[in-house]
Amino acid sequence: MTFIRVLILSFFFTASSILFGQETQSYESKIADLGDIKMQYMDFRGEGITFIWVQDFHNYFEGEYLPYLEPVLPFLEKISEEAHVLAPIRRGYGKSTDTSWGYDVATQASDLIHWMDQLNIEKAVFFGRIAAAQDMTWIAENYPERVLGLIYDGNPILIASCYDPELLKFAETWTSLGLDFDKEKQKKIILSRLPWKPEFLSKTNETLEIPTLRFLDPKNNWPNPNKGVIESGYIYQYLELDIPGREEEFAYLRELVADSTRMEQLYQTILACDQSEAINQGMERTFGKNLQTVNITEVDILADGRPKYFEYQLGYILPFLRGLK
Repeated sequence: MTFIRVLILSFFFTASSILFGQETQSYESKIADLGDIKMQYMDFRGEGITFIWVQDFHNYFEGEYLPYLEPVLPFLEKISEEAHVLAPIRRGYGKSTDTSWGYDVATQASDLIHWMDQLNIEKAVFFGRIAAAQDMTWIAENYPERVLGLIYDGNPILIASCYDPELLKFAETWTSLGLDFDKEKQKKIILSRLPWKPEFLSKTNETLEIPTLRFLDPKNNWPNPNKGVIESGYIYQYLELDIPGREEEFAYLRELVADSTRMEQLYQTILACDQSEAINQGMERTFGKNLQTVNITEVDILADGRPKYFEYQLGYILPFLRGLK
């Protein structure tokens, strides 16, 4: 991976040192026919309860992000000793149907339910981060009977917490720097999720009786992506990059950062709109005694690397799964 590609992944999948290449493939690519679309999924095998690794914004099984699968494989293989591990691929990615629409949270989460129906999966444990955490929350709030357990790698995020024009432009611009697709498709995928908010923000009296494990680590998952990309300094490092086809986006970011007053106004807007704490409290209120929170302090994903980070998480995930059997 080049420096440019490693840096640009910072929001979507925190960079770590990896070695790519594996002698044997521990999973099998399959296709499920859902009627209106076909959905690719990876079957890591295993027996017992079903564990679904819900995709975030990237397909780690092919393309630019394939090398980032390497540290994930031992993690999923270990889980397959306790559960049947599956990794579905979203519409628009891989060999799943590209409908050019349906990238919103409700549609993509519904795709997962229909896929489970096709595979005769009554209940499952869902694991994921960023976009996956949004889908998992939608499923828990709308189909709680299909959820055996939830494992959040960070709280669910909001693409933008309010509809300020500068904030929306900023969010649209920097999130379009992902390497999966051309910028227009990249923007469509991200911005289709813009209107979503968890129901628990407004339905404050409702609770969910679902066993839930949650990892919190601001270095790995920014509670507020727009705030995180500024406070981490990554937005300033982006200015050194040159990605073909993103010239307008880089021009906007350079102009924005060069104007300190405008940049400060944007940052203050982000702070004023921030709903990170409301989401955190909503998670605690909604899941109540069923929520186990792990604040990660013993391992540093940047200093220690993702393999050690996953090993640390397994120390909590495996006992959690055993408790669901």
